[in-house]
Amino acid sequence: MSKRMFPLLALAISLFGTQCWAASSANCSPSEGFIACQFTPGNTGFSSATFDFGVDGVLTIQFEKVLTAFELDVTANEVASITNLDPNEFPDGTVCIPYSGNGGKCVHYDFSGNVFGGGPDNTPVKGVNYTGLITLTLNYNSFYSVHIPAFGHAPGANATAIFSEDILTFYVDPNAAPCTNCEDPGMGGKTPGISPFAALDKPFANSAQGDVVCSPGVTAVPQNSTSGHNPIVEVSFKLVASNCNTDPPLRDKTATLSVGTKDLNNNVVPTTLVNGGAANKFHFDNKNGVNVQDINTNGLPSGTYYVTVISSLFSPVTTTFILP
Repeated sequence: MSKRMFPLLALAISLFGTQCWAASSANCSPSEGFIACQFTPGNTGFSSATFDFGVDGVLTIQFEKVLTAFELDVTANEVASITNLDPNEFPDGTVCIPYSGNGGKCVHYDFSGNVFGGGPDNTPVKGVNYTGLITLTLNYNSFYSVHIPAFGHAPGANATAIFSEDILTFYVDPNAAPCTNCEDPGMGGKTPGISPFAALDKPFANSAQGDVVCSPGVTAVPQNSTSGHNPIVEVSFKLVASNCNTDPPLRDKTATLSVGTKDLNNNVVPTTLVNGGAANKFHFDNKNGVNVQDINTNGLPSGTYYVTVISSLFSPVTTTFILP
C-alpha cells in the first residue's frame, strides 16, 4: 500500500479536525467516521468496492452476485489490542498486527448497512441481498514481524462478536525475507457473511523463533516445458531446526504459498492461478532435501509476481519471478 496523504484528507483534518478518507471506488463516499459504498445488481451494477482508509488500510470487498441494491458502511477502528478471541482458533499469544503510520495501532473493521430487516447491524443477508461467498482483500502498512498471519473474522454484530474464524486464503508480503522490517502486506479470505475483521498474528506452537529457512530462502525458478502449454515455476525451500550446516532438512506439511502482483496504487492483489492453485501441494524432495511446489503460470500476463510462503513453523518468506 502506498504511503500517501491525500489532499482532501489533509484539508478536512486542517479545517474540521475530523477523520475522513478518500475512497478509490466510484460507488463509495467517505463520511465522518466511516466509508459508505453502494452495491447494485445487474451487469452494469456494482458487486465490489474498495474502502481506502489511508494509514488504517485498504479493504476490498467482492460479492459473487448482488441481488438487491444495498449500502455497506465500514468503520476502521484503531485499537491498542484485540482480546475477544476464541482460544480454539486463536491460541494464547495471538495478537493483532499493529500498523505503521497510525501510531502503531491495530485496526478493527466493523460493518453496518441500511438493509431493512438485514443481518447484524442491518448488514446485507446471503440469499436475500447477495449470493455466494464474499471475497475480502486487505492491504496495510506494518513493520511488525509476523509469525503466522491470520485473517480474523468475528461472526455476528459489531458489539458482541467473538473472533472465532481464521479465513486466510491469501497472504503476500513483498518484503518478507524473513525480516524484522516487513511492510505493505496484503491478505485475503472468503466468508459467507459480513461482520468484523482484523489482521492477526498467531504464535508458533513449539518454538519462540520457529524453524529456519536456509539461504537463499524461497526460490521460484521457471522450468522448461516440452509442450509449451503448461509453463511451470518451481518454488522450493530448505528447512532445518536451527543450523543449516549441521541439521538435517525437514519436511513441512503445513506450508502454503500465495501469488500476487501490485496494482497501480501499489496495493498487493491476488493472482488467479490455474485451478485456483488447489492442485499444487508442497512435497518433499529427499534427494535435494527441499520442499517443492509447482505453479502453473499458463495464461498469466507478463510482469513481476510475488510468491510468499507461510507455515506454522517459520515466518513468511517471499521471492519473485518474472514472466516475459
